[in-house]
Amino acid sequence: MKLASAIFLTALLAAANASARVDAVYIDKGLLGPRLPEAGPLAEPFLEHKLAAHLTEALRARRIKVLESSNDPAPNLFGLGTLYVSLSYTRIPDGTTKPERYRGYSLYVSQRDPAFERSLGCSWQVGHALSKAGEKPWSNRTGNAPPLLDPAGVRGNDSMTAPKFVKGPSVFLEAGVMVSEEEVARLAEPATLQKMADAIAEGIDNCTL
Repeated sequence: MKLASAIFLTALLAAANASARVDAVYIDKGLLGPRLPEAGPLAEPFLEHKLAAHLTEALRARRIKVLESSNDPAPNLFGLGTLYVSLSYTRIPDGTTKPERYRGYSLYVSQRDPAFERSLGCSWQVGHALSKAGEKPWSNRTGNAPPLLDPAGVRGNDSMTAPKFVKGPSVFLEAGVMVSEEEVARLAEPATLQKMADAIAEGIDNCTL
């Protein structure tokens, strides 16, 4: 854990020395990156798409461009000043003991990411904005949980890597865990989606590349 903390602090300091702000965002709703199963009728359509719609408006309100593309986006979409953002939700298996301990959001960073320092810096900003907005990162999972790098929900997970054509920084946000139908309903509420989208947009706006 000491090694992980040292790596985190070094990368975060490197990210802090960057100067360019994010001027464009590509939001991946599971088309290119991780695609997780829908969580019952309350999650129709996929919550990724609902959150992405709110996030698109929140980013545009901050004068940050949102890129849209086909199933096979051109690499030049991901140039200087562009941030790749992957949105996902997950659902724990039925019969899981004490499912509430899995509740909350997470952000994942990979040391295999060529833009690790910048990805970490942006993830840190998004995590702290979500925490400030009242959302809670998960902290009570057991077993082979990815190591926690920051209390705002940033975790190390080398399996979370962006598509190869993404040359710049990336943010992998697991926006919630569907631990119950009540939590699914909360996550799907327009007020919750708007609050989270505004916080994510704030974090991205504070991110430097």
